[in-house]
Amino acid sequence: MEEREIERMAEIDSMNRFEDQSGRESADGMLILADALTYAAGVAAVITAIVNSKEAGWSFDVHAKILIGAGFGLWLCSQSLNNFRRLLPVWLRIVLGMKILPETFEEQSLGARKRRMWTMVIAAILTIIIAIEFTNSQVVSTRSGVPFHIVLWIISLMDLAVALQWKKVIANANKIQRRPGGWKY
Repeated sequence: MEEREIERMAEIDSMNRFEDQSGRESADGMLILADALTYAAGVAAVITAIVNSKEAGWSFDVHAKILIGAGFGLWLCSQSLNNFRRLLPVWLRIVLGMKILPETFEEQSLGARKRRMWTMVIAAILTIIIAIEFTNSQVVSTRSGVPFHIVLWIISLMDLAVALQWKKVIANANKIQRRPGGWKY
């Protein structure tokens, strides 16, 4: 073997043993939470648009169409985060032995990691569109009395925070962690 080949194998082995894994668990947990809230925001937008259109004699105005379009986009984002597994009911996935939760960071390829990061950015933009529609057209309050558009703004900020967290974890994935006495890459 050539010296270059031996050096490359040693580097790959070092990366596998000592790569920086900080923030991966929190990134996975934040992704699951953000996915659930994003999905809920999309469903709320579609339901609100349908209820408002029903009250107006099934007339879908521009606001309703924007809410339905953005809600459908959030549904697609949620499906993308879960590799489109939610198209099948949970009981059927259990019977088929399929995974229920999204893949963890370690189980994903670099392309899948980046897709999830950009999906969260798109979800944040769609949630902002829905929040603007709720801010401009109607005041809906939650059970606690907090206006729903404020909840949507918080969800959009959370989506952006998750995207930034994933960007940081992706950047650290190819680095060797700092260890006392060495292993600085």
